[in-house]
Amino acid sequence: MNMLASNSEESWKKSIEGADDGFWDWDVETGKVVHSRQWRAMLGYGETEIGDTLAEWGALVHPEDAESLRDGFERLLHRETEVYVGEYRLRCRDGQYKWVLKRGVVADRAADGTPLRVIGTFADIDRVKTVDEQLKSRERQLQEILSFSPEGVLVFSLTNQLTFYNQRLLGLFGIELAPGERLTTIAFMEKIGAQIDLSDASGLFKGFGGAAEGTLRLLRPLRIVKWEVRQLDDPILRHILFFRDVTWETEVDRLKSEFLATAAHELRTPLSSIYGFVELLLTRELKEADRREYLGIIHEQTQGLIRMLGELLDLARIEARVGRDFNMQEQPLWPVVKRVVTDFNIPGDARKIRVKLAGSSPLVVLDADKIGQALLNVLSNAHKYSAGKAEVMIESVKQKDGTAGWVGIRVRDCGIGMTQEQLGRIFERFYRADTTGQIPGTGLGMSLVKEIMQIHGGRVEVSSEFGKGTEVTLWFPELTRGVAGG
Repeated sequence: MNMLASNSEESWKKSIEGADDGFWDWDVETGKVVHSRQWRAMLGYGETEIGDTLAEWGALVHPEDAESLRDGFERLLHRETEVYVGEYRLRCRDGQYKWVLKRGVVADRAADGTPLRVIGTFADIDRVKTVDEQLKSRERQLQEILSFSPEGVLVFSLTNQLTFYNQRLLGLFGIELAPGERLTTIAFMEKIGAQIDLSDASGLFKGFGGAAEGTLRLLRPLRIVKWEVRQLDDPILRHILFFRDVTWETEVDRLKSEFLATAAHELRTPLSSIYGFVELLLTRELKEADRREYLGIIHEQTQGLIRMLGELLDLARIEARVGRDFNMQEQPLWPVVKRVVTDFNIPGDARKIRVKLAGSSPLVVLDADKIGQALLNVLSNAHKYSAGKAEVMIESVKQKDGTAGWVGIRVRDCGIGMTQEQLGRIFERFYRADTTGQIPGTGLGMSLVKEIMQIHGGRVEVSSEFGKGTEVTLWFPELTRGVAGG
């Protein structure tokens, strides 16, 4: 019987060696470990360079793997497992480490069950481990890159199981996960289900039916999300979905279309008027008084067009350049205000402007020409909407916001004022509180004022009461170094 077992074991060892793997035989009592010739050859050692003691063999194990290797054998010897399987690194003759897969079983026990002999196999898996580590490293790098992507990413397997997602996706859909929790396909559908406007015909679920792209309307908060699907020719993965928040772009497109439609309407009205009166002049014999009246109307409408186009160009330039062409300088504010008032007051004009600027001029950083333009627009509105029947007041005001100081120029009139609805639309482009057409204007002035003040780090405040008048305050951040004369 022993002869049969010995022959069987010998056949097993030869089969293992024929497969380029090796075997090992550990005498637990003596600590002697016998390895086949492949073991030394695999590590680059000669037949006599490494002995057969457990200590010599253990000295070759990488320090980071020693504990797991020891624990594995302890579990085998204490019958906590029937088979030992472990991967660890061994030091080669050239000093480099090589990954080895080792398996073992208890081949002989004493009468009390104490292991006497352990045998097993080993295989060189260094190339496999190296490729595996490279793949894992690339996967980590890809995940790191995708984690910073501005787009949400979802990857589904052939069985529609969620295999990858990035942090942006969680933020986009407002999904919160507990520490260690992984997002599953069912959980994803449940978490976003209540947010999706299912009436949207281009919804997400069409992506699984072959659609390439579409939009989602999220209800809480209200957002527009564009999605794209890529079908993969892969034995494991099926779909990659990309999600991008296009709420801002959608709103910009809407505002652009609305602006162009409004601008076209506002330009068409004076142009139609000009065209009509020119046609009358060309086709009819008119009295001199009528001819001059029509020419006056054409002149007035042309001036309005020039003014409107100028303000449109100013707005476009400010928005495109974001103030980069502003000549910002530290200077006193009062001289800028006084210059605008002087230019506005034409000799012989009945318009009355009362100025009350307190003390020495505060220092602010501004573009004098642009602030002059903004103040002139506000002053012009105050005069037009008070019909020149009452004086317009310009005064200085101050405000504290924590440690920051603000200085304001307030323009107050006693004109027709505005309703709360009109006040809420004052900064809309082309919006005019006067719908009669009797008060000239383009509806762009206050939009321009707001843009100029924002570039200066300031703000515009407007209060009004219908039938009593309007107050417009231009607020500037005040420098703390002092005041200037003026």
